Amino acid sequence: MHVGRLLPLAILLAAGYRSLALGIFGASPPSSAGDSSSSCSRTCESAYCSGTIEAPLMRYGKYCGVSYTGCPSEPPCDALDACCMLHDACVNATDNDYLNMWCNQSLLDCVAAVRTAAVVVEAGGSEEAVFRTFEGNNCNATDVADEITSIIEAAVYAERILHRVP
Repeated sequence: MHVGRLLPLAILLAAGYRSLALGIFGASPPSSAGDSSSSCSRTCESAYCSGTIEAPLMRYGKYCGVSYTGCPSEPPCDALDACCMLHDACVNATDNDYLNMWCNQSLLDCVAAVRTAAVVVEAGGSEEAVFRTFEGNNCNATDVADEITSIIEAAVYAERILHRVP
């Protein structure tokens, strides 16, 4: 294996070893109604979103985060959270294959579409993309989108290395 390919893989594993075992952006829904309060989210959260060592442990909305997902039939908190909800459903449909190329590429495409749809606001002569987000959000949605993109791109790269996808 080429040494230049090992660094991104090492970064992925160091930043998210737990992510590979439990799911990069979401967990399986609870297996019974009794588990739902402890295994899934019914409230929109925003913690560890970026810029900290804990960023791979992000909790954003109800569906974005390592081993973190919304309860069945819970609506997403905003467009980014909807992307994570779709990713969770895709991963669950593929026997919890968190490195599934189609699921991960779909998440990247969804986040890119949310970025494109962001409202552009002119602030002091410069343009800035502003995401519509949920009330009480303490995270910068642009940073959240960047964090999701970075982690999923690393997962896609790891999948290519592990399975030698061209």
